[in-house]
Formats: sequence, structure tokens, C-alpha cells
Amino acid sequence: MNPMRSRKRRSLELETRGGKLRIGIVGAGIGGLMAAVALLESGHDVEIYEKSRFKSEVGAAICTPPNSSRILAHYGFDFEQARATTSEDSIYFTDPSDLGQKRVVPCADFTPKYGAPFCFFHRVDLHSELRRLATEPTDKRPRSARLHLGTSVTGVDDDGTLWFEDGTSVRKDLVVAADGIRSAFVSRVVEEAPRAQHHMSIMRYLVPSETVLADPEVAGFFVDGLKSLRVVDNVDKRVIIYGCRGGSLQNIGLIYPPRLGMDAAGTSNLARPPAVKCLFVAHSSFSPSSRAGNDISESEGFASKVMAEFPETIQSICREAKDVGQWQLFTRAPLERLARGRVVLIGDAAHPMPPLRAQGASMAIEDAAALGVLLSQVESADEVPARMDMFNKLRWCRVAATQLLSSEHRWDPSQLSAEQRGYFSGDVPHTEDDVEKYSYEYDVIRDALELLKEDR
Repeated sequence: MNPMRSRKRRSLELETRGGKLRIGIVGAGIGGLMAAVALLESGHDVEIYEKSRFKSEVGAAICTPPNSSRILAHYGFDFEQARATTSEDSIYFTDPSDLGQKRVVPCADFTPKYGAPFCFFHRVDLHSELRRLATEPTDKRPRSARLHLGTSVTGVDDDGTLWFEDGTSVRKDLVVAADGIRSAFVSRVVEEAPRAQHHMSIMRYLVPSETVLADPEVAGFFVDGLKSLRVVDNVDKRVIIYGCRGGSLQNIGLIYPPRLGMDAAGTSNLARPPAVKCLFVAHSSFSPSSRAGNDISESEGFASKVMAEFPETIQSICREAKDVGQWQLFTRAPLERLARGRVVLIGDAAHPMPPLRAQGASMAIEDAAALGVLLSQVESADEVPARMDMFNKLRWCRVAATQLLSSEHRWDPSQLSAEQRGYFSGDVPHTEDDVEKYSYEYDVIRDALELLKEDR
């Protein structure tokens, strides 16, 4: 069943009358494809350039909390086609040595409370539906984006000219950099970006629910259902478990300090990044480790070592893993701006953050919606730089605050500096309920429309 079938789609008809911009998007991940959908909705000509060829499925599962599920529904995303799983509960185990102690947050009221559910997807399912939505016409939108696979962009000029690996070029009115934490375009927006640092690693894999339920002891861990989010913290390690594809698969994520991988291997293949002063620690969304740069030991006992301090039930679940994905997570302080001239950074290229609050992809989706609204009713390409200034104004505090909220296993607002408190528009969240409200109530489409009205 489509969890958003009954949602009424807000019309942007009044905002889409204007000139057509030529827009180039670099990167066809979740942020890039969502940006294409939103910009097509505003009547623009969109081309997407992706260096890979999408030959294989990549990634495990992913969450869309209400603030991003609401945006997906607004733009006609088919939740049923993408096999979305609506979360039943969020369950936090407060004592890693005693799984009987837990805090349960019901998610059943999220749709009436926030206008959308908390959803889980297999990452490939979410990506595939976004790709379909971006590259195929719809009943209300005949235009679609042109997707160029195996196309590497090597640079961009101030006038929006994109340069490709084969020496050819094309000029665009706006370039959207959605090419991840290693974006080649950050230097076009800021003169000097904070250096990324590696402070966390993650192992991710999927386990069939029928496999974990075959063990009676493990089955008891899932007594609250197969479609809930479960979080078990243990000092500097965390296990995250949730169901996708209707609860038929359980996504397992194990976050741990990279020193464990270094200790297991005896040495690290990763050159330690230089120490830099950051406003705070914010770990990026997963960036797949290359074989040469992988800090995770391949020794057979490594996974067992990481899980040694967790209860036997958790260890049993993790032992069922077959194909383990390994990623390094990075830190980076907020950039001083997100857009400049005809270049705008979105998603991990702009504001990497850890998966601790499931907001990494959500911020990319919010970025995309903001672009779609702010670039509606544009009379000429000359207006683009001013609209990008509006994007900075709208998005900077929101994403910096979300990076901050996502940087700690346990939120402690008493440790914030005066500058960090300024990231929040209004009161700083103090309790977990405050954080939930701050994260999920926010409506980027509403705020973007209001900003446009103020500018007229």
C-alpha cells in the first residue's frame, strides 16, 4: 500500500510561469535525481552527468523521515513502486548489556502529526524510482531530464561552462554539484574548504528476516515487529537495524571507531589526515572505501571483535551477514556558503553528515526542493546568481544545525558554543522530542515560497 496515496499535492502552477533555464546536474545519486525532478517541475531544461554506468546495485537500505517523505510525495514519487516500508516504531535500547531496557517511540502518528510517515527503502529501490521520475515524462510534466552515464565532468567556469574528460564543453545557466563529499566543485563556491577527517567507519549489510527469525533467541528481539527502527549504543559504537522491502529484509549498520580496524590489521592503509580545527565533528554519509584506502581489516575475526561488547543476540544477528559493505565516514565543518554565482552544492558535496539521525539524504532532498521553488518564475538567466544568494539564506542554518544534531550519539546542547546556537532559528532543541520536532516539522517548500514572496 502506498503510504502517501491520500496526500494532496500542493500546486506550484503560479510559481512556474517564467523563463526556461538550461541546468546541468553533476551526479545522479539521490540528491542529483531529486534536483532534476524539482527543476523539471519548475519548467527548466535539465541534463544530468554521471561518471558511473550504474552496472551494479550499490548500497544497503536508507531512511526518509517525514521531512523528506513529504517532499517525495509532493513531487509524485511512487512509494508503492519503490517498495517503501513505513516504520512502526523507533526503539532505543538504553543499556547495551540489557536489551530489556528500551525506549519506544511510536511512529504510527507521524503522518497526521508531520504530514508524512517515516519510511525505509532498499537504497536501489529509492534510487530507481527517482531515476524513473526524473527521466520519464509524467501526466502533468511532458519534459524529462537527459541522463548521460559514463560522463566525467572535469571542471566548470564562472559562466557555467562545464568541461568534460574528452575535452568537450557545454554552457549552462546553472550547475548543480551533487557529486558527493569528494566534489570537484567546492573550490568554485568557497576559497578554502575545511579538510575532511576520518573518525568513524561503518559496516552495512542486509539479512533476510526469515533467517534471523529462525533463531528463537533472536526472534524475541523482533517481537515488536519487523518494520521498526532499532538502535543499540555502546560508548563509541552503534548498531542500527531496520526493515525494508515490507520487512522481508533487515538492514544492519554497525558504526565503530576506525582504530579498531587499524588495530586488527596491525597498521592502517589510510593515511591519517592532518589535524584541523573544526566547529564540530560531523561525519559524512557513507563514502565507499576503495581497496587501496580501506581502513577495515579483512581478517575473519574483525567483525567479531567490533561486536564483542554487544549482547549475544546482536552478535547472532550480525553473524548472519553474507555480503558486507564497508565504508569510511568523514568529518567536515560547515562551508561558509553553499552557492556562488552559477554553481550550487547540494547533498554530501555541501554538508556531509553521519547517518546517526537519518538526515543525510533528507537534507539533499530538501536542497533539491528548495532549488525547484527558488528557481520558479525566473524571467532570465541573469537572475540566477541572486536566486542562489536566496538559496544560501534559506539553507545554510538548516543544514549546519542538522550536521550538528547528527554529530553526536547523545545530544547535549549544553556543550554548544554561541556560534553553534546561532545555527538554530529560534530555540535550540534540548530533549529528543525537541530534536524530532525540529527535524520533522520543517517544510522547505513553504519556507522557499515565503522567501520568494518577500523578495518581490
